[in-house]
Amino acid sequence: MTSNNPDRIELRVELPSVDVSVLDGYCNATGRSRADVVRCILSDWSLARIHEAKVICRVAGVNPFESEPGRK
Repeated sequence: MTSNNPDRIELRVELPSVDVSVLDGYCNATGRSRADVVRCILSDWSLARIHEAKVICRVAGVNPFESEPGRK
């Protein structure tokens, strides 16, 4: 089922069966849905990457929004 929400994108991926078995076991134990768990995992991962990027820019003294010299 595809959502009409423009802020959401459907993502399909093949995964190793053992990983899905662990996911399903976790979902059965907690009552959460696969989609909810995967959204949470991806959200946490995304927040960690954003944090890493901010720290790298701060330490390197880089402003990612600054135009490159000579660029129009």
